[in-house]
Amino acid sequence: MTHQPYGSIKLEPWLIFPDKSTFLDVLRSFCIQEGFGLSVERADSKRYTAVCAIETCDWRIHASKMFDSVSWAIKGISGCHKTCGRLEENPVVTSEWLCKNMMSLIEANTEIPVETLRRYAQETFQLRVKKRLLYKVRSMAVEKIHGGWAEAYELLPRYAEMIKQTNPGSYALISWGATSGDVNPKFRACFFSFAAQVKGPIIGIDGAHLRGFYKGILLTAVGIGGNNEIFVLAYGIVDTESCDSWTHFMRCLRRMFEQEGCNKDDWTFISDRMKGVDLAVRDTFPRATRRVCCQHLYMNCKNNGFSGSAFFKLFWIAANAHNEYVYGKALEKITAHDPNAAAYLDTCQEQWSRHMFDPAVCCDHNTTNFVESFNACTKPYRDMPVFSLLEAIRKWCMERVGARFDMAIDMEDGQLTEYAKKEVDERTGESRFCYATACGGGEFEVRDAHVNFPIRLSTRSCGCGKWQISGIPCKHALRVIYDQRLNPIDFVSPFFKSAAYKLTYADHIHPMSDPTQWPNFSLPTIQPPVIKRQAGRPAKKRKRGPNEPRKGKRNSNVKCGKCREFGHNSRTCKNGGPSTGPSTSAAAGASTSQGGSRGRKRANTAT
Repeated sequence: MTHQPYGSIKLEPWLIFPDKSTFLDVLRSFCIQEGFGLSVERADSKRYTAVCAIETCDWRIHASKMFDSVSWAIKGISGCHKTCGRLEENPVVTSEWLCKNMMSLIEANTEIPVETLRRYAQETFQLRVKKRLLYKVRSMAVEKIHGGWAEAYELLPRYAEMIKQTNPGSYALISWGATSGDVNPKFRACFFSFAAQVKGPIIGIDGAHLRGFYKGILLTAVGIGGNNEIFVLAYGIVDTESCDSWTHFMRCLRRMFEQEGCNKDDWTFISDRMKGVDLAVRDTFPRATRRVCCQHLYMNCKNNGFSGSAFFKLFWIAANAHNEYVYGKALEKITAHDPNAAAYLDTCQEQWSRHMFDPAVCCDHNTTNFVESFNACTKPYRDMPVFSLLEAIRKWCMERVGARFDMAIDMEDGQLTEYAKKEVDERTGESRFCYATACGGGEFEVRDAHVNFPIRLSTRSCGCGKWQISGIPCKHALRVIYDQRLNPIDFVSPFFKSAAYKLTYADHIHPMSDPTQWPNFSLPTIQPPVIKRQAGRPAKKRKRGPNEPRKGKRNSNVKCGKCREFGHNSRTCKNGGPSTGPSTSAAAGASTSQGGSRGRKRANTAT
């Protein structure tokens, strides 16, 4: 009888409750349901007497402890609420009561707006609740859902041990240290990696700011698989983004590679120009190749005053150039446009144009978009306590690796990945407009748009450079391959075939039990890191740069859909591009129904 749903609670004499706290909870819910307050006359460990808060009302309740000295019972309840109206701002409402009754709503969306909670309280409980109280209620509910901020750090040492037990070969490291006067050590950094088979050709590294109570930086190392999918190699949390923190992360990455029997040190790393990254990579991987994200390089150019639609177009032509000739012509035009911009690009020591890339890598990515994709996936978790954050990332990786593990098993020998097959199909369609001429000795000359490109099948090279850099035959090479009645699959890099894909996903992440079932590893209890919390409410949105486009605003580099030029759109185009009006659609066989041409004079087309 004591577990009555809200809205149908009824109190009557000799209604028994298991303890006093349950009685008070039911009484509070009953008062809120009926819309009246309480004035307590007597309350101690044995009895409780209260009346309605309105003096003219005769409602009264009395309860006391029973003979077993544990349970409570209502001994008397009298009167009715005839002279008091309903209280919308009820004093018996507490943050704990609101948190308990709104838990399911907040659990479904921890970022639910406070205004939505306010309307829910008004419609469901007929309560008018202040917004500042609802902010507290939402914070309390999130803490109960994800656990406390400080308590989450206590689980990390055992969490690392459980990862190594359930996923043999994985690398998990928690770093802590004690300061003067502290009994328990404090958290410093952590590193996790489930990569049992590390075969990716390029590694993207980046950092993302955490928005929780203790802040920090989430460092990640992400690779690209043969199906153009992101493969999370490792991730970790550090206090600040500095040379020391990046060096710690890169050294853990190096030890993880060595643990898996991979002593390769000539990896290719791509990142933006973050603080300390370049020194950390050179210190840990001296023979590594460094690429810089072209998007961040362009933003650096804008910060130095080199911008405009003309520079934007020439910069990306140079960045996407697969051969030195196209790159040189674009750089010449940049020099003529702004010599200072060309001089600034010459100071970039990292690789940023595709023609500079090593053909053995078989990856022409010149941006860190694939790393930013992973950061975007972790964005909903970055305001959680550290343990909930790490668990959310682990489950995210487990689901995706598991799906690709099952897909790799079903692949046939020599089969191309879906990405490679799509690229070959698209380039095959483009190859129809090329013409090949045999030169003898396995060499060919392909003409494309009044330009000749030399092809050598033995070295798998093309004058355009796209075949060498991407590992997939370009349209010129495909024209020769089809003319010679050869199979294009034989000329695709092994990195995009089933054998490499199966090796990449030869293992998957194994499940793990709940923390309540973990054994005691006799590890120290670590405390949260020392932080200096700034005044005001913590920011959750990333601060955009002065030249970075605002969210929801159109980018200043507008591209025309007709002439493909920058600086204007198709409606304001004056270059005489092809019309996309109703008459063109009709001539192309599109529908010319009356509904599609409302407000315009229909074009007369001959049939």
